Amino acid sequence: MNWIKRREEKETGFKILNLNEGAGVFLKPLENCIRFGKPCLFENVDEELDPTIDPILEKNFIDKAGIKLIKMGDNEFEYNDEFKLYFTTKLSNPKYTPEIMGKTMVINFTVTMLGLQDQLLNVLVGNERPDKEKQRLELVHMMSENKRKLKDAEDSLLKSLSEV
Repeated sequence: MNWIKRREEKETGFKILNLNEGAGVFLKPLENCIRFGKPCLFENVDEELDPTIDPILEKNFIDKAGIKLIKMGDNEFEYNDEFKLYFTTKLSNPKYTPEIMGKTMVINFTVTMLGLQDQLLNVLVGNERPDKEKQRLELVHMMSENKRKLKDAEDSLLKSLSEV
């Protein structure tokens, strides 16, 4: 979220809005951003999005005399291709509907540097040494299987102790 703010704050007309305030509050500033091609950020988005913004997400454009228009609510106005729309959430693991996932691009910025390093290393090893990657996957599978067996053994032991 801070990265987006730092990236776009130099742009005059950048708006930070909140979907939870209701369409009456955010609709006019959003319309101005669309009309003038300015970036807009919606903060603290829940798992449900306001249906008022569906025409933007679905890119329901109307072409009249070579001018790209969009209709939101009762208003029909010009759409500027420079317009950018961002959503951020404070939810650690949001579960968006397939419709929302299809209309948007979800990026998880919570990856740590160490986690990213591990992911890149796994990709590199998979490309350079597929045999080692296969061995690593087998070891991961064995470790998870052993953890499951250990948990089952602990549960069995605790059950036996409680029955005695």
